[in-house]
Amino acid sequence: MDPALWGAVTATTWGTADFIARYTGRAMGVTVALVGVLIISGLGLTLLAWDDLAALTWHPQGGPLAIAGGVGITFATLLLYWGLARGPVTVVAPISSCYPAFAMLIAVARGGRPGATELLAVAIVLVGVVVVARFAAEDGGESSYSHEHVRKSVWIGLAAAAGFAVAVLVAQEASTFYGKLPSLWIARWVGVACLLLVLAAKRQRPHMPIRWWPFLALQGLLDSAAYVALFTPAGLPGAEMAVVVSSGFSAVTVLLARLILREAMSRAQWAGIAAIIGGVALLSWYS
Repeated sequence: MDPALWGAVTATTWGTADFIARYTGRAMGVTVALVGVLIISGLGLTLLAWDDLAALTWHPQGGPLAIAGGVGITFATLLLYWGLARGPVTVVAPISSCYPAFAMLIAVARGGRPGATELLAVAIVLVGVVVVARFAAEDGGESSYSHEHVRKSVWIGLAAAAGFAVAVLVAQEASTFYGKLPSLWIARWVGVACLLLVLAAKRQRPHMPIRWWPFLALQGLLDSAAYVALFTPAGLPGAEMAVVVSSGFSAVTVLLARLILREAMSRAQWAGIAAIIGGVALLSWYS
Protein backbone atom coordinates (compact mmCIF):
# COMPACT_ATOMS: atom_id res chain seq x y z
CA MET A 1 0.00 0.00 0.00
CA ASP A 2 1.16 3.54 -0.75
CA PRO A 3 2.90 5.27 2.23
CA ALA A 4 0.46 8.18 1.99
CA LEU A 5 -2.42 5.76 2.54
CA TRP A 6 -0.67 4.34 5.59
CA GLY A 7 -0.38 7.91 6.83
CA ALA A 8 -4.11 8.39 6.28
CA VAL A 9 -4.77 5.24 8.32
CA THR A 10 -2.58 6.64 11.11
CA ALA A 11 -4.38 9.99 11.07
CA THR A 12 -7.79 8.32 11.13
CA THR A 13 -7.00 5.92 13.97
CA TRP A 14 -5.22 8.49 16.12
CA GLY A 15 -7.87 11.12 15.52
CA THR A 16 -10.69 8.71 16.36
CA ALA A 17 -8.93 7.49 19.52
CA ASP A 18 -8.54 11.08 20.71
CA PHE A 19 -12.21 11.77 20.08
CA ILE A 20 -13.25 8.70 22.11
CA ALA A 21 -11.04 10.04 24.92
CA ARG A 22 -13.54 12.83 25.47
CA TYR A 23 -16.19 10.30 26.48
CA THR A 24 -14.03 7.87 28.46
CA GLY A 25 -12.33 10.74 30.27
CA ARG A 26 -15.66 12.21 31.32
CA ALA A 27 -17.11 8.85 32.31
CA MET A 28 -14.39 7.63 34.66
CA GLY A 29 -11.86 10.43 34.98
CA VAL A 30 -8.94 11.03 32.65
CA THR A 31 -6.37 9.21 34.82
CA VAL A 32 -8.37 5.99 35.07
CA ALA A 33 -9.32 6.15 31.40
CA LEU A 34 -5.69 6.56 30.35
CA VAL A 35 -4.64 3.61 32.52
CA GLY A 36 -7.11 1.41 30.67
CA VAL A 37 -6.01 2.68 27.26
CA LEU A 38 -2.31 2.20 28.04
CA ILE A 39 -2.88 -1.36 29.25
CA ILE A 40 -4.73 -2.31 26.06
CA SER A 41 -2.16 -0.54 23.90
CA GLY A 42 0.69 -2.16 25.84
CA LEU A 43 -0.79 -5.63 25.37
CA GLY A 44 -1.22 -4.97 21.65
CA LEU A 45 2.38 -3.81 21.33
CA THR A 46 3.54 -6.89 23.26
CA LEU A 47 2.08 -9.09 20.53
CA LEU A 48 3.41 -6.92 17.72
CA ALA A 49 6.95 -6.59 19.04
CA TRP A 50 7.28 -10.01 20.70
CA ASP A 51 10.44 -11.04 18.85
CA ASP A 52 12.17 -7.74 19.61
CA LEU A 53 11.07 -7.81 23.24
CA ALA A 54 12.53 -11.29 23.74
CA ALA A 55 15.99 -9.81 23.22
CA LEU A 56 15.34 -6.66 25.27
CA THR A 57 18.06 -5.87 27.81
CA TRP A 58 18.82 -2.92 30.06
CA HIS A 59 21.03 -0.29 28.49
CA PRO A 60 22.72 2.23 30.83
CA GLN A 61 22.00 5.11 28.44
CA GLY A 62 18.92 3.94 26.58
CA GLY A 63 17.07 2.65 29.65
CA PRO A 64 16.79 5.97 31.51
CA LEU A 65 15.88 7.72 28.26
CA ALA A 66 13.10 5.23 27.55
CA ILE A 67 11.71 5.62 31.07
CA ALA A 68 11.91 9.43 30.93
CA GLY A 69 10.23 9.44 27.54
CA GLY A 70 7.47 7.20 28.87
CA VAL A 71 6.85 9.46 31.86
CA GLY A 72 6.77 12.55 29.65
CA ILE A 73 4.45 11.10 27.02
CA THR A 74 2.11 9.80 29.73
CA PHE A 75 1.65 13.14 31.44
CA ALA A 76 1.40 15.00 28.14
CA THR A 77 -1.36 12.57 27.13
CA LEU A 78 -3.02 13.12 30.50
CA LEU A 79 -3.13 16.85 29.75
CA LEU A 80 -4.54 16.12 26.29
CA TYR A 81 -7.29 13.89 27.71
CA TRP A 82 -8.11 16.49 30.35
CA GLY A 83 -8.46 19.14 27.68
CA LEU A 84 -10.59 16.93 25.44
CA ALA A 85 -12.87 16.03 28.34
CA ARG A 86 -13.28 19.73 29.21
CA GLY A 87 -13.72 20.90 25.65
CA PRO A 88 -14.02 22.49 23.25
CA VAL A 89 -12.52 19.58 21.34
CA THR A 90 -12.20 21.82 18.28
CA VAL A 91 -9.79 24.01 20.27
CA VAL A 92 -7.80 21.47 22.28
CA ALA A 93 -7.18 18.91 19.52
CA PRO A 94 -5.51 21.19 16.95
CA ILE A 95 -3.52 23.16 19.52
CA SER A 96 -2.13 20.04 21.21
CA SER A 97 -1.14 18.65 17.81
CA CYS A 98 1.28 21.53 17.18
CA TYR A 99 4.04 19.85 19.23
CA PRO A 100 6.40 19.54 16.19
CA ALA A 101 6.65 23.34 16.21
CA PHE A 102 7.66 23.26 19.89
CA ALA A 103 10.17 20.50 19.09
CA MET A 104 11.71 22.74 16.42
CA LEU A 105 11.96 25.63 18.89
CA ILE A 106 13.68 23.31 21.37
CA ALA A 107 16.11 22.25 18.64
CA VAL A 108 16.93 25.92 17.99
CA ALA A 109 17.49 26.49 21.72
CA ARG A 110 19.93 23.58 21.68
CA GLY A 111 21.95 25.13 18.87
CA GLY A 112 20.13 23.72 15.86
CA ARG A 113 19.96 25.72 12.64
CA PRO A 114 16.67 25.12 10.87
CA GLY A 115 16.22 26.28 7.31
CA ALA A 116 13.97 29.08 6.13
CA THR A 117 11.19 26.66 5.18
CA GLU A 118 11.18 25.08 8.64
CA LEU A 119 11.06 28.49 10.33
CA LEU A 120 8.21 29.48 8.04
CA ALA A 121 6.35 26.30 9.00
CA VAL A 122 6.78 27.08 12.71
CA ALA A 123 5.49 30.62 12.14
CA ILE A 124 2.45 29.28 10.27
CA VAL A 125 1.68 26.86 13.12
CA LEU A 126 2.00 29.56 15.79
CA VAL A 127 -0.23 31.94 13.84
CA GLY A 128 -2.77 29.13 13.52
CA VAL A 129 -2.68 28.55 17.28
CA VAL A 130 -3.31 32.25 17.96
CA VAL A 131 -6.20 32.32 15.49
CA VAL A 132 -7.83 29.18 16.93
CA ALA A 133 -7.50 30.54 20.46
CA ARG A 134 -8.74 34.02 19.54
CA PHE A 135 -11.72 33.08 17.41
CA ALA A 136 -12.91 29.91 19.17
CA ALA A 137 -16.70 29.78 19.37
CA GLU A 138 -17.95 29.68 22.95
CA ASP A 139 -21.51 28.53 22.29
CA GLY A 140 -23.18 25.75 20.36
CA GLY A 141 -23.19 21.99 20.34
CA GLU A 142 -23.90 19.94 23.40
CA SER A 143 -22.09 22.41 25.69
CA SER A 144 -21.64 26.15 26.11
CA TYR A 145 -18.28 27.48 27.21
CA SER A 146 -17.35 30.71 28.93
CA HIS A 147 -14.44 32.78 27.67
CA GLU A 148 -12.46 31.81 30.77
CA HIS A 149 -13.17 28.11 30.17
CA VAL A 150 -11.95 28.32 26.56
CA ARG A 151 -8.84 30.23 27.60
CA LYS A 152 -7.95 27.58 30.17
CA SER A 153 -8.46 24.85 27.57
CA VAL A 154 -6.10 26.71 25.23
CA TRP A 155 -3.40 26.68 27.91
CA ILE A 156 -4.00 22.98 28.58
CA GLY A 157 -3.59 22.27 24.86
CA LEU A 158 -0.37 24.30 24.74
CA ALA A 159 0.98 22.52 27.83
CA ALA A 160 0.18 19.15 26.23
CA ALA A 161 1.95 20.20 23.02
CA ALA A 162 5.04 21.36 24.91
CA GLY A 163 5.06 18.14 26.94
CA PHE A 164 4.76 16.00 23.82
CA ALA A 165 7.61 17.92 22.17
CA VAL A 166 10.05 17.27 25.01
CA ALA A 167 8.91 13.68 25.55
CA VAL A 168 9.05 12.76 21.86
CA LEU A 169 12.59 14.13 21.54
CA VAL A 170 13.67 12.01 24.52
CA ALA A 171 11.82 8.95 23.21
CA GLN A 172 13.50 9.35 19.81
CA GLU A 173 16.87 9.20 21.54
CA ALA A 174 15.78 6.03 23.34
CA SER A 175 14.69 4.44 20.06
CA THR A 176 18.28 4.60 18.78
CA PHE A 177 19.13 2.05 21.48
CA TYR A 178 16.02 -0.14 21.48
CA GLY A 179 14.17 0.47 18.21
CA LYS A 180 10.80 2.18 17.75
CA LEU A 181 8.31 -0.48 18.86
CA PRO A 182 10.28 -1.69 21.91
CA SER A 183 10.78 1.94 23.03
CA LEU A 184 7.07 2.56 22.63
CA TRP A 185 6.31 -0.65 24.55
CA ILE A 186 8.50 0.53 27.44
CA ALA A 187 6.78 3.92 27.39
CA ARG A 188 3.34 2.33 27.61
CA TRP A 189 4.11 0.21 30.68
CA VAL A 190 6.07 3.00 32.36
CA GLY A 191 2.94 5.09 31.86
CA VAL A 192 0.75 2.46 33.50
CA ALA A 193 3.09 2.33 36.50
CA CYS A 194 3.17 6.14 36.81
CA LEU A 195 -0.60 6.51 36.70
CA LEU A 196 -1.16 3.70 39.20
CA LEU A 197 1.22 5.51 41.56
CA VAL A 198 -0.78 8.72 41.05
CA LEU A 199 -4.02 6.90 41.84
CA ALA A 200 -2.43 5.27 44.90
CA ALA A 201 -1.24 8.67 46.15
CA LYS A 202 -4.80 9.97 45.76
CA ARG A 203 -6.16 6.79 47.40
CA GLN A 204 -8.34 6.27 44.37
CA ARG A 205 -9.21 2.86 42.96
CA PRO A 206 -9.00 2.52 39.15
CA HIS A 207 -12.71 1.79 38.75
CA MET A 208 -13.62 1.06 35.13
CA PRO A 209 -17.33 0.30 34.65
CA ILE A 210 -17.85 -2.77 32.45
CA ARG A 211 -20.03 -0.85 30.01
CA TRP A 212 -17.00 1.31 29.14
CA TRP A 213 -14.58 -1.59 28.53
CA PRO A 214 -15.39 -1.84 24.80
CA PHE A 215 -14.62 1.87 24.35
CA LEU A 216 -11.33 1.61 26.25
CA ALA A 217 -10.41 -1.48 24.23
CA LEU A 218 -11.21 0.30 20.98
CA GLN A 219 -9.22 3.34 22.04
CA GLY A 220 -6.18 1.24 22.96
CA LEU A 221 -6.35 -0.84 19.78
CA LEU A 222 -6.68 2.28 17.62
CA ASP A 223 -3.62 3.71 19.35
CA SER A 224 -1.58 0.58 18.60
CA ALA A 225 -2.89 0.40 15.03
CA ALA A 226 -1.83 4.00 14.43
CA TYR A 227 1.78 3.24 15.27
CA VAL A 228 1.77 0.07 13.17
CA ALA A 229 0.45 2.03 10.19
CA LEU A 230 3.05 4.75 10.77
CA PHE A 231 6.01 2.36 11.00
CA THR A 232 4.95 -0.10 8.26
CA PRO A 233 6.13 2.01 5.27
CA ALA A 234 9.65 2.42 6.76
CA GLY A 235 12.22 1.66 4.08
CA LEU A 236 9.75 2.03 1.20
CA PRO A 237 10.08 4.74 -1.47
CA GLY A 238 8.33 7.88 -0.29
CA ALA A 239 8.04 6.59 3.30
CA GLU A 240 8.20 10.17 4.60
CA MET A 241 4.73 10.77 3.16
CA ALA A 242 3.28 8.54 5.88
CA VAL A 243 4.56 10.96 8.52
CA VAL A 244 3.36 14.01 6.58
CA VAL A 245 -0.18 12.70 6.05
CA SER A 246 -0.44 11.33 9.61
CA SER A 247 0.15 14.85 10.95
CA GLY A 248 -3.44 15.62 10.03
CA PHE A 249 -4.83 13.43 12.82
CA SER A 250 -6.26 16.42 14.68
CA ALA A 251 -8.40 17.20 11.63
CA VAL A 252 -10.16 13.86 12.14
CA THR A 253 -10.83 14.69 15.80
CA VAL A 254 -12.12 18.15 14.86
CA LEU A 255 -14.42 16.79 12.15
CA LEU A 256 -15.87 14.21 14.55
CA ALA A 257 -16.44 16.94 17.15
CA ARG A 258 -18.15 19.09 14.54
CA LEU A 259 -20.35 16.28 13.22
CA ILE A 260 -21.21 14.46 16.45
CA LEU A 261 -20.88 17.08 19.20
CA ARG A 262 -22.07 19.88 16.92
CA GLU A 263 -19.42 22.21 18.32
CA ALA A 264 -19.71 25.64 16.74
CA MET A 265 -16.76 26.80 14.64
CA SER A 266 -16.10 30.18 13.07
CA ARG A 267 -14.53 30.55 9.63
CA ALA A 268 -11.45 32.06 11.25
CA GLN A 269 -11.16 28.99 13.47
CA TRP A 270 -11.30 26.70 10.42
CA ALA A 271 -8.53 28.80 8.86
CA GLY A 272 -6.44 28.55 12.03
CA ILE A 273 -6.83 24.77 12.16
CA ALA A 274 -5.83 24.54 8.49
CA ALA A 275 -2.73 26.63 9.26
CA ILE A 276 -1.75 24.35 12.17
CA ILE A 277 -2.20 21.16 10.16
CA GLY A 278 -0.48 22.61 7.09
CA GLY A 279 2.46 23.93 9.11
CA VAL A 280 2.90 20.64 10.96
CA ALA A 281 2.76 18.72 7.66
CA LEU A 282 5.42 21.03 6.22
CA LEU A 283 7.63 20.47 9.28
CA SER A 284 7.15 16.71 8.99
CA TRP A 285 8.16 16.82 5.32
CA TYR A 286 11.44 18.61 6.05
CA SER A 287 12.31 16.84 9.31
